[in-house]
Amino acid sequence: MINNGVDTLSEGAVELDAPAASRVRQARWRNPQLIVGVLLVLVSTVVGVRVVSAAGDTVPVLAAAQDLAPGQPLTGDMVQTRQVALEGDHDRYYTGEVDEGDVVSREVRAGELLPKSAVVGADEVASGSDALRLVTVSVPTAELPAGLSSGDAVDVWVTPLSDGDAVRLAGGMTVTEADTGGALGVNGSNATVTLAARGHGGGDDDSEGDIDELVGELIAASRDGRIYLSQRP
Repeated sequence: MINNGVDTLSEGAVELDAPAASRVRQARWRNPQLIVGVLLVLVSTVVGVRVVSAAGDTVPVLAAAQDLAPGQPLTGDMVQTRQVALEGDHDRYYTGEVDEGDVVSREVRAGELLPKSAVVGADEVASGSDALRLVTVSVPTAELPAGLSSGDAVDVWVTPLSDGDAVRLAGGMTVTEADTGGALGVNGSNATVTLAARGHGGGDDDSEGDIDELVGELIAASRDGRIYLSQRP
């Protein structure tokens, strides 16, 4: 009914709700989270393929299983095999087994890849400008550098037979073995140290003189008890 110009509902009439507005849904392919997820899957796939491909390019390379010192005969238990991507350096490192009679020509630390330049064959050890000789010398125990051990580099000094200053006979020689207990000394006051004497071709070794002359001087000075060692850092 109409009452004073205002519409009213008659008793018993039902009020109808206004129709709800429809909302347009965003297309799923334009959802940012979906796009990011797809990109992550693609990136992971590409990375996985590249890793698998790179793994197929590795080659077995020998590495030192322990510290190697010049003059040591090289055996199979002193090295271990690792899979490495050399990227063109195949001729620089050992990619196979060591040969019988091979000898270490320069220091190689444990864990380092074994370069071919650090190994010489048995026929090369005793000849040529890069010849290696192992010489055992006697050193006064009281004058021995503290903690001297295999692999250390030392300078060899010799005192003259008469009064005078000591002179350096050789520098940068490598200790291959050190018996610091004095058990081999005449009266227990000397230690025995084995040194790797090397010729001019060694590069890192700055030993002076011909290899045979150097070995002879080391033996003579050792017999007279005139050898002293100074350890290099």
